Amino acid sequence: MSKYTANNIFNDKISVYVTECLSTNDFLTNLLKRNKINEGTSVRTDYQIKGKGQRDNKWLSEKNSNILFSFLLSPKIKVENQFYLHIVISIAIVKCLKKIGIDCKIKWPNDIYIGEKKIAGILIESFIFQRKVQNSVVGIGLNLNQKRFEGLNATSVYKETLKEFDKIKVIENLKDLISQEYNNLHKIFDKKIIEYRKLLYGLYEMKRFKIGSEIVKAKIIDISVNGELVLNINNKQKSFSHGSLSLLTD
Repeated sequence: MSKYTANNIFNDKISVYVTECLSTNDFLTNLLKRNKINEGTSVRTDYQIKGKGQRDNKWLSEKNSNILFSFLLSPKIKVENQFYLHIVISIAIVKCLKKIGIDCKIKWPNDIYIGEKKIAGILIESFIFQRKVQNSVVGIGLNLNQKRFEGLNATSVYKETLKEFDKIKVIENLKDLISQEYNNLHKIFDKKIIEYRKLLYGLYEMKRFKIGSEIVKAKIIDISVNGELVLNINNKQKSFSHGSLSLLTD
């Protein structure tokens, strides 16, 4: 599934494997703080004791079943452009899944959904200096071979295909696609935002959102260049930043 490319950011970089850890993002962040490590350094595990999602949510994953890995990027982009990291990583995951026969959508800002169920999530934790993103620790959780999700609105590659996949091969393929997308980060901002928009879960559909303590119905009509979700609420256009609302799926 994977091919060697000369400009792959993961080539010849440290790749750490641990059987379990608190979270791969925490592991890599601690490594970054203690040592000088290069862009493309990565860590993967079979189990996270305290897996993390967005806004302090937990990421729950069955032991040995799924892809749990984090890697270091050093984009040196302006703070106002940091959402493009979410864009290229999300698109890479969608393309990786498409290669194994799965069509999916991006639930803003960075969850991957098949129908109404979550199959993957992204957590990006950035270090900013002088208004630029110097380093970003990117964590990806992808439900690969898990067969049951008790009480969770989730699915996996196995549940969608009834086939088990080799984790290492899928990770290597994903790394290739991440490199391809990331290497174009500075060149094709406009094209990538259009590609991301086309893949948006719920685009032009009426959905329920939680804004503060209020639940409202609105239609997703766009995504702004800085990553704000643009909604039509009662025939009025409003933009929302990440963390200011939640899209309800159940």
